[in-house]
Formats: sequence, C-alpha cells, structure tokens
Amino acid sequence: MSRTARIELPDALRAWVERETGSTVVASASHHAGASRSAWNLEVEAAGAVRRLFLLKDKRDGGGSIRDAAVLRALAETGIPVPEVVAADKKQAVVVLSRLPGRSDFPAADEPQELRERTAAHLMALTAKLHALDPRRLRIAHLALPETPEDCARRTLTEVRGALRALGEAADPFFQFALNWLEANAPNSVEHYSLVHSDMGPGNFLFEEGRVTGIIDWEVAHFGDPMEDLAAIAVRDMATPVGSLAKRFDEYAACSGNAVDLPRVHYYRALVLVRNSLMIGLGIAQPSKQMDIDEMTMYQTLLVRAAALVLCDNLGIERPDQPPPVGDPTDAERVDVSALLGRPMSSLPDGASIDAALRDAVAGDPTAGAERGADLARFFALRLHRVAQSHKALLGVLFERLPQLLVPR
Repeated sequence: MSRTARIELPDALRAWVERETGSTVVASASHHAGASRSAWNLEVEAAGAVRRLFLLKDKRDGGGSIRDAAVLRALAETGIPVPEVVAADKKQAVVVLSRLPGRSDFPAADEPQELRERTAAHLMALTAKLHALDPRRLRIAHLALPETPEDCARRTLTEVRGALRALGEAADPFFQFALNWLEANAPNSVEHYSLVHSDMGPGNFLFEEGRVTGIIDWEVAHFGDPMEDLAAIAVRDMATPVGSLAKRFDEYAACSGNAVDLPRVHYYRALVLVRNSLMIGLGIAQPSKQMDIDEMTMYQTLLVRAAALVLCDNLGIERPDQPPPVGDPTDAERVDVSALLGRPMSSLPDGASIDAALRDAVAGDPTAGAERGADLARFFALRLHRVAQSHKALLGVLFERLPQLLVPR
C-alpha cells in the first residue's frame, strides 16, 4: 500500500488505532472480509518506522473479533503461525493484528503446481500440529471442553437451530430435514479433543513459496473433534481447490499419527455446510450496507446444494444426477413433490404452501424409516440442483463445483 494512499478508515477508528499503537495512521484501505466483519489494511508510523497492520471490526453484535483475538493470544507461543494481537476492544468489537507476509488467494493461478502441492501439504501438517496441542493448556476464556463426544456437534447444532428459527418460513424446508438428521446422528466417539478452527482451508490462511505463513479468522474456533477441520477443508475445496482430498487426508494422518475417521468427516462436512449456508441466508435476510447480495447468494447456492449431496453420502445413498434443464422448473418440482408426498399434482397447493407441506413431511422423528429418509434426501438434492440451475449465470465456474466424494483408500 502506498503511503500516499487516501485514508479510508472512519475517523473514530483511526483515532482509536493511533491511541492504542502510539502511531499515526498514514494509509488505510478497505479489505474484503466476508459477511460478518469489515476489515482494513493499515500502515502506521512512529519515529520514522512504518508498521503494516490489519484491522477487523464486527458488523453486528456477536463478539467474533474478540473471540478471534483470544484464540490468537493463546496460540502465540505454540508454533502455529498466527498474527500478533496488537490491540483489541470488546466495546467497539474491533481487533488490530500484525500483517503477516504472504497472499490468501490459494490456489494461485500464477504459482507452479509443485508449490501449490507443497503449500497444501504444509497446511495439513499445521492442522495436525494444531490438533496435537493439549486444549487444557490453552487459556481461552470463552471456550470449554466438551463433556461428551456428542457435545462436539451440539454447540454448533444449537447455533444453527437458532438461525433456522430466525429465518422462519424464509428458509428452505431442506434445512429442517438436515438438522433433524444431524441432531439424531451426532458422532458418539472421538479419540481426543482439540482446538478446532472450524473454518480451516483456502481463504483462511496466507502462503508464500510453498509454505503457510499464517492461519487467520479464528472467530468460530472451539474445542471439539479434529475431524471437523478436515471436513471444513473439504468444504472450502469446492470454491478454492486443495487437490485430492484423499491425498490431503493421507498427509494429515502421516503427520498426526492418527487415522482419519471418514464417517465423522462425512458428518462434520454436512454440519459445516448446513451451518455456513444457513448463516449466509440469515445475513442475506438482514443485509448490512456493505454486503454484496449477489456474491452471498452465489456462495449460499453453492453450499446448500453441496449440503444436500453430502447428506446423501451420509445416508449411504447415491447422489442423484443433475436433472436436465426444463422449460418450467416449477412444473418439474411439482411432479417430484407429488411423488414424494403421494398426492396427485392437482391437489398440491402452490408457492409457499408447497414449502409448508414439505415442512410437515420432514417433521417428527428423523429416524423413523430409512427408506423415507432416503426419499427425502434424494428429493432435496434434486430440488437444490434446480436452484443451482436457476442461478447458473451467477455461479459461473462454481456451477460445476460439486463436493469431492470421500472414498476410503
């Protein structure tokens, strides 16, 4: 950033940064940081020395930046490469971090394949190193160890169920079906608890010359099942590929000395996809001024379709192929709904009432009848394939990006 660049930081934040750092802000530029936070690249100067910093501020109440800072402080002496916390303020929901070397656009198109593979392998080694840390020695006030293996998923499930209630009838009935299944099938075993990033993967690390230089964005980190981070990497692989997931998991196993439990990775991949797509949906329903609605709609479409396909994997059924485009996708869906509910098309209500009928169909005991669950999973996968087709122009190259199948080796 040039020191002659105009300063985009709001005056109140600029004054706070200068008080906390004992420096003068000489340059700042807005930086894209997703749906939950605003961000700025900063340069500050004191006694002729210029320092490069990064500022994050929550867009809403929720404490994401303060949680991020607490985790970063706990990891500062562990060998996990993370930014230094320069200053943080809970009242303003803001944190200032050191700016690490490297770029975040993995996989970089201009970087040789060999370096991309080395970077991805290093990410897996660092993920294994993170999971080897004893959580009891990490002083993170807002985190507590799970009491049971099921608790590894329960906190996230509670959060996601709250988002579903907040969205109400604006949420696709698929989410109710998915959450019912996830709540009934939380894994009941775990080898050990670890600090879990929970959004690990491309976009949330910096890299340079085949090495990861920093892991960032720890706002949703918690103590839980290490397999959740492998699932998160598999989720992020769709938009920003990390290569063969089977190879990445082999690298993790070699570095950690622990086998990868694919059934648990399957489960957490579905959980992370449902969580992320629902949270994006909540953001779209209550957008901030800075939100790019088209971009968020693109990502939600990508993730919710993937969630439906991955749920099929979890149920042990084959993913349905993408249906051929039709003139009126509503008519095609009415045929599918009619078959699912066992009612003739002429008796089906229209519009939102169809969603109400689907909610009735997925209500109740999610374990009652494997065949019924499989029928619902196939139906929602087809439905969300059609939603993706309707947003094909918005998705662009992401339209063809489906979650990799996780096959035992």
